[in-house]
Amino acid sequence: MKGKRKGKVLLIGAEDEENLAIRYLGAELENNKYLVSIAPCSSYNQFSEVLKEVKSFDPDIVAVSMAFQSLATMFLELIQKIKNIKKEVHITVGGHFPTFEYEKLLEYESVNSVIRFEGEKPISKLVDAVCTHKKLSNIPNLIYKSEDGTIIKNYSIIEFMDLDQLPFPLRNEKAHTRLGETFATLVTSRGCFHSRCIYCCIGAFHQAKTGLPYALRTPGNIAKEMAELYKQKNVRLFQFHDDNFLLPSKKDSYNRLKSLKKSLIEEGVKLEDIAILIKTRPDGIDEEILLILEELGTVGVFLGVENASNSGLKALARATSVDEINYSLKLLENFDMGVTFNLLMFHPRATLEEINENIYFMNNNINLAFDFGRAEIVAGSPLEILVKRKGLLSGQWPQWDYRIQDDAVEKMFRINAHTFYRENSHYPELSHHMIALSYRSELIQRFYPGKKSQKLKNEAINLIRNCNKFTLDCLLNIYSMLPETGIEESISILAQEMDSFYENHTKKVDELTGKMWRFQMVGKKFQDRGVDDYFQDSEILGKIFKI
Repeated sequence: MKGKRKGKVLLIGAEDEENLAIRYLGAELENNKYLVSIAPCSSYNQFSEVLKEVKSFDPDIVAVSMAFQSLATMFLELIQKIKNIKKEVHITVGGHFPTFEYEKLLEYESVNSVIRFEGEKPISKLVDAVCTHKKLSNIPNLIYKSEDGTIIKNYSIIEFMDLDQLPFPLRNEKAHTRLGETFATLVTSRGCFHSRCIYCCIGAFHQAKTGLPYALRTPGNIAKEMAELYKQKNVRLFQFHDDNFLLPSKKDSYNRLKSLKKSLIEEGVKLEDIAILIKTRPDGIDEEILLILEELGTVGVFLGVENASNSGLKALARATSVDEINYSLKLLENFDMGVTFNLLMFHPRATLEEINENIYFMNNNINLAFDFGRAEIVAGSPLEILVKRKGLLSGQWPQWDYRIQDDAVEKMFRINAHTFYRENSHYPELSHHMIALSYRSELIQRFYPGKKSQKLKNEAINLIRNCNKFTLDCLLNIYSMLPETGIEESISILAQEMDSFYENHTKKVDELTGKMWRFQMVGKKFQDRGVDDYFQDSEILGKIFKI
């Protein structure tokens, strides 16, 4: 009698860095003795490698993470190609986008099922059912097609699982490198205590759950995972991808951070050897919290500004104020942390007065790296409901578009789309590189303090400031076009000027990034030999290594 085949699962997802969504699933599957392979796919260029893995691994189930709505069309094309190779394989999709768009996705014959909400419990049950030919009706969070094509929706899990009970996510044998240092991403929570921002679907994703809209890992559990990465993979830079790293109560945040610090020390992690990057709301910090974040090695804070006008903040349902934003920025000035932010200054109800306030805010924070754009439609978000109700929706699923109610702001947004964000524009990527440069300049100050690291930090600030000045000039130029007609030529000339500047500035950022990389590589060697002061002070070594 032939023995039962062990279930094999191929996990597919975008992986510019380790994708924790599929790696938590992988850890849970391995914990249940299933065989797992991970096939990264962030672009069409990776299709051949994924299809090669399908042929060699021969999975029973292919699970595709569609966390990013922008990649949905690409993944649907990939899924069809997988079916062409292995028609009988069960393909399930999951993530925020499929959770809300399951009906549309199940119209595709190549998609067999959708796992809504969190997937750790359903995925193992699905593998078992598929491999043993059991019914799918007892698998929580699963939606699938019956033999006659009708959609069957199973019961949903309505409580957060105990996050401490989850096995740590699968990791690559060798840690990634980011900003010149060994790097890993983590999450310390799920959900969001605010859960009301109009452009976000996190609240809707967890809406059916009872109790609080978020769940936390204990500091001891977080420290244990960090210690494993620190000791086994020599990870020094930790980026936390929590929607809010801090808590609604400042007192609770402080106590949690204090406990994390204590747990890390108990686990044998030297705090001076690590650095962290976090995201937080402006109203989540005070001086006490920043002091302990500094002790934990925080070198980067992505501050959830989102809009710099009170009416804009209200329209986006941020439940904060410009005063709170400015206060948090003032506090952060006293700490060696790279502060970055994003402005969603374009949204359905945006006004020119709000645009003015946002531009004014950018000018007041000219030394900080930032990005700006429009609040985009995410499946399941309140914004999606709003634009449909107001009749503003346009475009095609899944890449929806919408019209801003104020004609002048709509015009400005469209000009922005033809300049800052037109095809092959250097600006979008450059703005992200500037954010990375801000963090890196503080990172090298922490790990390799001295004259050279300070010099590199100053160079980074100058590059960021010069880029921001040009960006503001372009925004004001666009603003001045709003009353005019027949501006196509003016837009074309501006776009060419922007292409030239941003292409040149990208080269300068690349040069400085290379200089920082050389500094880190050489700095490590001199530091290991205990003569890092000599390296920092030596002009000759600076010239030799082009720093």
